[in-house]
Amino acid sequence: MKSTTRSVYDPFIIALACAATLIGLLFIFDAGYARALRDGKGIIPREFIVQLLTLPIALFAGWRAARVKPEKWLKISTLLWVISLVALVLCKLPVIGVEMNGAHRWIRFPFFSLQPAEFVKLTSVLYLGGVLATRKAWPSKITPRKNFAHWMDTICVPKFERALPLVWVTVAILLIEIEPDLGTAAVVAATAAVMLFVGGVSWKSLGACLALGILGGGLLVMKQPYRIQRFRDHGDRWSADNADDSTYQTVQSEVAMSSGGIVGVGLGNGRAKHVEPATTTDFIMATIAEETGLLGSWLVLAVMGGLSLRILFVAKGVKDKFRRLVLVGVAAWFGVQACVNMMMANAFVPPIGIPMPFISSGGSSLIALWLAVGLCQAMLIPASVKGEVFAISDHRWRNRRPHLSGARGRAALR
Repeated sequence: MKSTTRSVYDPFIIALACAATLIGLLFIFDAGYARALRDGKGIIPREFIVQLLTLPIALFAGWRAARVKPEKWLKISTLLWVISLVALVLCKLPVIGVEMNGAHRWIRFPFFSLQPAEFVKLTSVLYLGGVLATRKAWPSKITPRKNFAHWMDTICVPKFERALPLVWVTVAILLIEIEPDLGTAAVVAATAAVMLFVGGVSWKSLGACLALGILGGGLLVMKQPYRIQRFRDHGDRWSADNADDSTYQTVQSEVAMSSGGIVGVGLGNGRAKHVEPATTTDFIMATIAEETGLLGSWLVLAVMGGLSLRILFVAKGVKDKFRRLVLVGVAAWFGVQACVNMMMANAFVPPIGIPMPFISSGGSSLIALWLAVGLCQAMLIPASVKGEVFAISDHRWRNRRPHLSGARGRAALR
C-alpha cells in the first residue's frame, strides 16, 4: 500500500468536462468556417485554432491544480484574489491592456492575451470559500448596548469586518462591468450568492444582499443606453424595426433553434453560422440546435447539467467546509452560466454576453474552466494528520463514490 497525495479522484467529472470540450471543438469549427471562408482566411476558423492550441495548456493547468492540496489552496486563496483584482485594473491601462470593439477586457503578453475576468470566476470561489469556512460564528447573545461607542465596537465594526469580503467581491463585479462585460459580472454575482447561501449567512443578511443585488443590477442595466434598449425591445423583438436592429441576434438564434426540429438539419447545413455575429461564442447553441435538433440541445444540457450535479454530489459527501464550499461554488458557476447561455439562445432572456462553458470559443475561458475541474479534483485529496498522508490502496468505486480503505480513509474526506 503506497502513500500518495493524489489518491482520490472523480473520473465522472473529468469525463463530462472532456465531453463538453470535444463538443465545443466540433461546433467551434462548424460554426466558424463559413465566416473564415467569407473573410478569405481559409476553411479553418481562427477561433478553432486558438481553442485547439489552448487545450493542452488548459489540460496541464487542470492537472497541476488537481495536485495542490486543499490546505494550500486555502492558504493562497486571498493572494490569488488580490492578483485577480490587480489584473482587472491592468486591463484599463493603455500599454498593458488590449482594447477590442470598445471593450477593455484583456491583458497583452508577447504572444497571447488573457482575459482576467474569466479567472475571477475561479478566484472568487476560492476567496469566498476560504472566508466563509474560516470565519467565526456570530455570537448568539450580545451584550446590551450601553452607549454609542459600545454599539460601534460590538456591532457596527464587527459587522463591517464580516461584510468586507463581500465588498471586495462587489468591487470585482464593478471592475468587470466597466470593461464592459455585464454577463461575466452577473455570473460572478450569482455564484457568490449561492456560496453565501450555502456558507451559512443569516437570512437577514441574505435578504439584504438580494435587495442590494437587484437594485444594483437594475442600475447597471440603466447605466448604458444599449442595455436598456435590449431589455425594452426584447418583448417586441419580432417587430420589423427591432428584428433587423437591436434584437437581430436573438431573432436569428430563435429562428435557427426552432428550425432544427427533433434531429436537426444535419452537420454543416445550418443557416445560423452565416448570419449570426457571435456564432462561435455567445450564440453557438443556435448552430448546435439547428444542426442537431432538440436531441443535440438535450445532449449539451445533459453534459453540462451532469457535470454540475456530479460536483454537487461529490460536495455532499465532503465534510470539510472549505472543500464543500469550493465544490458548490464551481458547480454553481458551471450551472448558472450554462443555463443563462441556453436561455439567451432560445430568447427567454435578452442577450447579456454569457458563453456556454467548455463549448463556446475562448482561450482564457477554457483554461479557467479546466483549472476549476482540477480544483474539484484537488478538493478530494485526503487530509494529512501530523505530517502523515492517508494511504489508499487503489481507486475503487462503490455506489458511485470514491472508496477509501478503513477508518483512516473515511476520516480523510472530513
